[in-house]
Amino acid sequence: MSATHEWPERESMDFDVVVVGAGPAGLAAAIRLKQLDPDLTVVVLEKGAEVGAHILSGAVVDPCGMDALLPGWRAEADHPFRTPV
Repeated sequence: MSATHEWPERESMDFDVVVVGAGPAGLAAAIRLKQLDPDLTVVVLEKGAEVGAHILSGAVVDPCGMDALLPGWRAEADHPFRTPV
């Protein structure tokens, strides 16, 4: 006698690219992919409650990467790089 188990149907979503981690590298990769192909479906999975929730190192970010990736970002009011070093 074999036991059969019926699993409940799970919700699923299809994406072209799944980026794991919303750290600087993951976010940069997701942004650049969308810049290269706006029709690409990209999702970023982050275990924290919000982006940056696990950045506890106190590291200083050189903003030159942001300048190259998102020209004009400094003029925007809502970004995490407002803290003076």
